[in-house]
Amino acid sequence: MSSTRELVEHAVEVYNSGDVDAFADLYADDAVLSYPQGTVRGRDAIRRNWADQRAGFPDSHIDPDVVVGEGDTVAEEFTYTGTNTGPIAMPDGTSVPATGRHVEMKGMQLLQLRDGKVVRHDLFLDASVMMAQMGWTQLPFTTA
Repeated sequence: MSSTRELVEHAVEVYNSGDVDAFADLYADDAVLSYPQGTVRGRDAIRRNWADQRAGFPDSHIDPDVVVGEGDTVAEEFTYTGTNTGPIAMPDGTSVPATGRHVEMKGMQLLQLRDGKVVRHDLFLDASVMMAQMGWTQLPFTTA
């Protein structure tokens, strides 16, 4: 990719297509993904993470609202939508059955690139918004 903006546009296109392998290939081998559920290290683990997310929300879709890039860093505000029609993998290794509920929430992400690949991906979401839309009054997993 010749610019951070083109990388983000391509990433959104690939993510929205549901092609987990192509999306994971945007990450460097030693990439780190951090988000409210935890930290994922390495491209293979990140691929599994996104595959699990897609299994729970096969129609996941990102609409970029604001994209700002400088050098090898890009920030994006986005709107996420998806319908929970598959089991949701939880950080403790369990899974939660599908609710059939649709979610929509705003998020932010900060990407750091090296040689056109994502090396650091910090994803910021308000988990309470998703919990409310899923009908959960508490987290459906243990954090200990």
